[in-house]
Amino acid sequence: MPGLDNGPRLALKECEYSRVRSVEIQETPPWNKRDWNAVSLESTHVDILIGSDGPERLEGRAIRLPLPCKQCRYDLQGLPALAACPECGLPASRSLEAIIDPTTHRLPPLLAPKVVGNALLSLAILSLLACVAMIVMILAHLPWITGGLSRAAYWFDSAGILISLICGLIAVWPAIMLWPSPEGTKGFDGRQGIGVCLVGLIIWITGCVLIWWFPPSAVFGPGPIFLVSMAGGVIFLSGLRLIVVVVGRRSRVFRTDQIRRQRIRDLVVGLGFVALGITLSWLGELAVTWKMSSFLTLGRFTISGNSISGLAFIGMAMALVAGLLVLVGFIYLSFNMSWVRQALKSPPPRLREYLD
Repeated sequence: MPGLDNGPRLALKECEYSRVRSVEIQETPPWNKRDWNAVSLESTHVDILIGSDGPERLEGRAIRLPLPCKQCRYDLQGLPALAACPECGLPASRSLEAIIDPTTHRLPPLLAPKVVGNALLSLAILSLLACVAMIVMILAHLPWITGGLSRAAYWFDSAGILISLICGLIAVWPAIMLWPSPEGTKGFDGRQGIGVCLVGLIIWITGCVLIWWFPPSAVFGPGPIFLVSMAGGVIFLSGLRLIVVVVGRRSRVFRTDQIRRQRIRDLVVGLGFVALGITLSWLGELAVTWKMSSFLTLGRFTISGNSISGLAFIGMAMALVAGLLVLVGFIYLSFNMSWVRQALKSPPPRLREYLD
């Protein structure tokens, strides 16, 4: 076409989540948008992908491993690397770009990646069970559910304490199995996070034992002694975060997902609100016992024959709602740790392994 510069133009594209760069040399028509429909020009793709072993030219090479199409999941194995998917037409280079993960191979190796992955998933599941037990203990002290400290409430309370204690004891083993976690990571010592986790578990177990030996006397709340376990849970999650932040980088889904990824810091904040609710409930119960002014207790009312202050009611409601939100967070965390476990168990192949 006269007056058109049809020479190839170089476009550099960097994929942030995998740090994969693809260089496309394609015919780019420089005419105005209004003339686009007037001319049909075929584009020629000559791609160079940069993987963990350096740049790899795709021209004249074929895909030798099973490779699902990024768009339609069609198996592209055996096709030329510069071909397009027979089903949807997406360039095979886009699927290669999506499946490889150079960041994973550039990170320092773990001594026992499968053991670390199993340990992280086990800790997440045990934390989820302990959270369920915590909510059961809170429900056991709601008069409109159990009718005060009745026999049913006693069994619910005992079951919750026992489950929490067992989860804490079992969690010690996977925490120790994390010992070979990130080695040689700049600015991070994996064993520091493991030590913090173990300290948190010891405090959690101690709190459960204290609750078992000294049952709370408050009718409307677990009592301040439960705060010992809450402190242990906060410390445990703080140590777990030190490990997950580094180990989780080996999973591209965990690194890039901004919707389903659970922030451990948010779980710590949630436990803080649970502790605050328990404290308010305890203070409200003390206000009723000491017959303080109804202005300070935010009013009084009776449930199942028990005189309850408004402050205690607000505190227990806060603890219950925050506990339910933390429970949802631990469900997401368990899914996140399953992603990390899968990435540690079966890391993605290198780009060079996909090409013959």
